[in-house]
Amino acid sequence: MRFRKPQAESYALEPDYSAPLAGLFDITAPAAATGEAEALCAAKLLAIHKNDEALAWRVALIENAQYSIDAQYYSWHADISGQWLISKLIEAADRGVRVRLLLVDIHSLGADRRIATLNRHKNNEVRIFNAFKHRWSSQFFRTFELLWSLKRLNHRMHNKLLIADNLTAIIGGRNIGDEYFSLNKTFIFRDLDLLVCGVAVEKFSHSFDLFWNSPISKTARRLIAFRPGRLNFRRMLTHLNKNLQRSQQIIQRIESVKNGFLKDADLKSRLISTHVEIVFDLPAKKSSPEKSLAQELNQRNLKTAKQLTVISAYFIPSQSLLASFKTLLNNGVRIQVLTNSLASIDVTAIFTGYERYRRQLLNMGVELYEFRAEPEHHPEFFSTPALVDFLSLHAKSIIYDFDSVYIGTLNLDPRSEFLNTEIGMFIKNDELTRIVHNAFIDDLNDGSYWQVKYNREGKLIWQYRDEIRTRQPARSFWQRIRKTVISLLPIQQHL
Repeated sequence: MRFRKPQAESYALEPDYSAPLAGLFDITAPAAATGEAEALCAAKLLAIHKNDEALAWRVALIENAQYSIDAQYYSWHADISGQWLISKLIEAADRGVRVRLLLVDIHSLGADRRIATLNRHKNNEVRIFNAFKHRWSSQFFRTFELLWSLKRLNHRMHNKLLIADNLTAIIGGRNIGDEYFSLNKTFIFRDLDLLVCGVAVEKFSHSFDLFWNSPISKTARRLIAFRPGRLNFRRMLTHLNKNLQRSQQIIQRIESVKNGFLKDADLKSRLISTHVEIVFDLPAKKSSPEKSLAQELNQRNLKTAKQLTVISAYFIPSQSLLASFKTLLNNGVRIQVLTNSLASIDVTAIFTGYERYRRQLLNMGVELYEFRAEPEHHPEFFSTPALVDFLSLHAKSIIYDFDSVYIGTLNLDPRSEFLNTEIGMFIKNDELTRIVHNAFIDDLNDGSYWQVKYNREGKLIWQYRDEIRTRQPARSFWQRIRKTVISLLPIQQHL
């Protein structure tokens, strides 16, 4: 190794309650009499359903940050939204804001020179979680190393977190990429984020620091041999500006959305003041599986008394989850599961895992709803006249008894339970739970989902009101073939 010295550690800055973001959201320092445990859970929340607002809020937090920005993402694409947010991070660094960016290496193929160049700014630092040892830019060689070191490299940081000034944060299902913000021309995601303000953000910062300072996270300078100069940085800025200039119409529209809610006189009153519990996996998750977020979710499920509504983009139930479902159903609890159909899922392989359990779930008494892929069933997610090929569910949320809700990054599948690190929030609040519940139940009522059930002959059907399909919805004949082939492979534990 070229570098022998330990990596320098750094930690979240103390929040300044006179900062612009504190004034924007009316965030005040906790009272001296407030107990520590309670103070760490105090928060103001805003559910973010619309894709354009999700991008606009991220821009707003970055633009208004005065001291620090910490960003932790599973995937950050070099498309319109990804480049725009990178340009905003550079602008923040230029005005003296400390920027720490933590990414997963498996989605950073071909980005080494850009990462190294971004890392050159004195106020920017980029670290890579669970990096490939060889910095090949070829997908072929990366795949070879992945297969050779599958046990190590299959451990991925699935967290999605943006923190500004240790006062505000955005957590939820969205990565950084055009499909999450209704800008992709092929498909877009239906997702859910939470804007979090207040003292609870400090626990998010604590989780970020654990990952940032973990031995699994390596500095870009330690990993990447390329050493950029000033000219490289200027060229990167020129390239960014040229690309963004071509997207000015989109940027101006998102700017308009952002300015609209920043000037909203009712913004502060729309924030929901409550207490939250933040739960996250440790960076070395496999060494402490009993403390995982998945285990916590399973225990919470068993406390449900009336109704459990699961919203999971990827749904492959474990044996422990099936056992908890059976216990709840025997106790008279209604269970609804909202997940992707074959037509709507973006990763066909994952669907094969869910499909194996579909009849078992129905036989148990679970109500199954599968997302409809056709754009005409989701008009609220289009901000431009052009329609994409399909839509996909990407949200990860669980609603307990109409008074509590989980929102985070964890899907109910083996990868999230055993391989990925995840983060999420539990909120016991009637108002927020009702907002999340109504948004997804409105989707059901408006025809955004098929209900999967048996007909009189015992065959599966997909139904919405009087509309019935007897053949599983799919995007194409070739997707059906691909699904059939993949279902024969022994890859269940990796899905």
